[in-house]
Amino acid sequence: MGIIAIPGMMTGAILGGADVGQAARLQMIIMYMISASSALSCIAATLFTLYVCVDSDDRVRSDRIYSRTLTVRSVSADAVRVVIRAAWPVVDRMRPVWTFVLKQLQLREEIVAAGVEPQSERAPLLP
Repeated sequence: MGIIAIPGMMTGAILGGADVGQAARLQMIIMYMISASSALSCIAATLFTLYVCVDSDDRVRSDRIYSRTLTVRSVSADAVRVVIRAAWPVVDRMRPVWTFVLKQLQLREEIVAAGVEPQSERAPLLP
């Protein structure tokens, strides 16, 4: 699992001259540290939420739970709208290019479905 999460770390250690066993141990230590910090963060968030939303008599305090949109979320949504409005003319100008590309892909799929090998315009790399 560690190799999947951080593929370059173990490879870098091996290429740097470290022993394979030592590189694997380093990878495991880093993955355990990431997992532990994630678990501790989840536990802290849960305890903080319980502290805010539950009183000393173990009752949920609905007056402390807000359903309004947060300022950060509304500001980020506005930023996304501004970026989309600014980029839309460029996207609109690229429409003929996308239409051409999609048409070429559709033609290629029809050729492959018919069982005909498409001819390459390039010369082979090896004789």
